[in-house]
Amino acid sequence: MVSQALRDLFARDSDPFHVSFLIKEIESLGVHIVLANGQPVIRGDRSIISPDLLASLKENRTLIIEHLKEQAAHGAERMEGIEQERSGIRRDLETGKLHVFGNPSSQWLMSQGWEWDKHRRRFMAPYPFDREDPHPSCMIGGGPKLTDDYPELMFEPRNEQAA
Repeated sequence: MVSQALRDLFARDSDPFHVSFLIKEIESLGVHIVLANGQPVIRGDRSIISPDLLASLKENRTLIIEHLKEQAAHGAERMEGIEQERSGIRRDLETGKLHVFGNPSSQWLMSQGWEWDKHRRRFMAPYPFDREDPHPSCMIGGGPKLTDDYPELMFEPRNEQAA
C-alpha cells in the first residue's frame, strides 16, 4: 500500500527527482529495476507492487530508462581503478538477522549453512536467522540468538586465481 503523501508526490509532474523517488520506493519493497537490452525490467516479487505504483512506473518509463543509464555510466566511471566489491554476510545488530551482501558464491554460502529456496529464488540463512524469519521477541522464550562473538561482517575469501 502506498501512503496518501506518496500518491500526492507521484501525482506531481515527472522530473528526475520524482524518478529517483519511484526507484527508491520500489527498492524499499525488496524489488529492483535493471536495464536489460535497453529496457527496464523489474526483478523480484512483482506482486508486492501496488497497481497505482506500477501505473506510475509505466508513465515514467522513458525517464526511468534515462535515470538507469546515467546511474550505469556513473557506476562505470567509479569502478575504474577501484577493486571489486567484497562479498559476504552481514549481521543486523538490532535484529540479529543475517543478510547477504555483494555477490558471494553459492558454494561459500552453503558452507556457511545457507540453503537455496527455490520459491524465493535466493539463499536463506539457517532458521531463525534469515531476514524474513520472525524476530526472536515474537517467539516463545525469545527464540535462539546468535552467539555474542558472532562477527558483524563475514567476508567471503577472495579467490586470487579467478582474477
